[in-house]
Amino acid sequence: MIHQLLVTVLAIGLLGATSTGLHAGEETPAIRAGDRIVFIGDSITAQGARGGGGWLALIGDGLRQVRPTSLPVLIGLGGSGSTVSHWQHVEKHSRTEPSTLDDKEIDVGKTLDGKVDIVVMMLGMNDVLSPTLANTAADFDAWIARYRDLIDVVRTRCHPRVIALATVTPCTEDPASPKNVALAEMNQRLATLAREQGFRLLPTGAATYELQALGQTFNPEFHVTGDFVHPGGAGHLAIAVGMLRGLGEAAAADHLLTTHAGLYRPATDRLPTLSYTLARVPGSPDDAEQRFAISYRWTAAAATAAVVTPSVPEGWRSEPTSLTGDHGRFLISGPLERAQNQIRLNASAGGESRTQVISIPAAWRIASGRGRAAGWVHNSTYRPTDDRQPVDERLIVGEGLQAPVAFPLGDPGAWALYVASSDYTGLNRNGSVDLAAVAFFTHGQQAYGARWIHSARARMIDLELGTQGFAGTWSLGVWLNGKPAYEGKLPGEPERQVKTAMTLNQGWNLLVFKSSFIQWQWQFSIEVKGQAGDDLADLRFATRPP
Repeated sequence: MIHQLLVTVLAIGLLGATSTGLHAGEETPAIRAGDRIVFIGDSITAQGARGGGGWLALIGDGLRQVRPTSLPVLIGLGGSGSTVSHWQHVEKHSRTEPSTLDDKEIDVGKTLDGKVDIVVMMLGMNDVLSPTLANTAADFDAWIARYRDLIDVVRTRCHPRVIALATVTPCTEDPASPKNVALAEMNQRLATLAREQGFRLLPTGAATYELQALGQTFNPEFHVTGDFVHPGGAGHLAIAVGMLRGLGEAAAADHLLTTHAGLYRPATDRLPTLSYTLARVPGSPDDAEQRFAISYRWTAAAATAAVVTPSVPEGWRSEPTSLTGDHGRFLISGPLERAQNQIRLNASAGGESRTQVISIPAAWRIASGRGRAAGWVHNSTYRPTDDRQPVDERLIVGEGLQAPVAFPLGDPGAWALYVASSDYTGLNRNGSVDLAAVAFFTHGQQAYGARWIHSARARMIDLELGTQGFAGTWSLGVWLNGKPAYEGKLPGEPERQVKTAMTLNQGWNLLVFKSSFIQWQWQFSIEVKGQAGDDLADLRFATRPP
């Protein structure tokens, strides 16, 4: 979840500024009566142009309130998977051949060769998601140079009156994730380019973060994306608001925020609400206890001071034990020994009371580093036998799980603590691992993970392997007590799932995984499920050798 709660609930004021230092746009409207506006982008643009709830339709709805008789024509040229380089190819190809993107009814060449008054570009997500970039300043500089070249050819071809650059929206919903830190660097380069060239800068990325934070003021499970990349309903609203503000249409943006307030805040008669954000305090997988900050927000129709008290599991503690006020922060700490470690947050004021149950899953011990994509044939077929590495056999049986891992390329990788979070694909499932929280991974990246599981008795269990990602190419190997449960390309399996019956021994058991990445998302889940009604309530977990 967002690590900072906003202290105001006024959306109009919030979205007029940005949290990343990017200005919110010009006050002078850029749009004139009858303008044809072409939006160049990827699948986020394609989805925005699809259906009445997409952000292009929302832009049209907002403008209809301020210019009902002189609406512009909005045209979306969105191509799934498009990067800046891919769009350079599309533009060149469209000069001589019929070319379409996701919408097969719209020809790219005819659109760009027709009347174009405003061009809006929003690219960059797939350069980081795929990725085509390394996490280096040199690659970011090369990316913005390609972007500049694309703008130049489009400007020469279309002769638009206005060129606008939209900042890239979040990749995962954690602004501190390695992918989003990289996107912040790229958005800064977009801001510099816009300032140097006199382009409009549209703060769509910042607006998305801000609407997310606003929604989480009322609801801790609020999300702006549907899959941690593409916008959900609130994300479409945020993009439309960011676009309109950057184009100088503040009144239209404000109208959207008012009309669609139900997307991000409850009606007054549903107040008060108790919400929270959860942030992990940095720690080691060898620590006996882990620490988390819980920032709460109490929102009532009238000013009331709530008394808020966390109830923590046995062996945990809270500092302080109680707070009074509409917002505050608790520091809680304890062992992540249960599949879900639950904290109950209780608040009461003026005869009203609310409770939130905060579930923190058991953790993983994870190391990640650079590999050679061994075992992969043409980046599509994975052969586990060709991916055997000297370190594998040792880690599978629990040897070397405290020393840095010697990866094929680059420096050894230290072990780090991983706790699944609602900010990432897979949410806070006990078995979920989204490597986007661990590293800015590129082609060939490898990861190992381990956790110990204590069972009060010997029992049969099912290991259920799967992924909640919408796209990805990666391998997965899983071993329980040194015995293989699965090795292969999990995204290529039927339904992208595998279930394997295994035995948990009485006492401590070691669960280990290995994965190598090729492209797109890198998330999987390794769930331990009971058989014949066994609820596995006695299981305990650890990330350090017991």
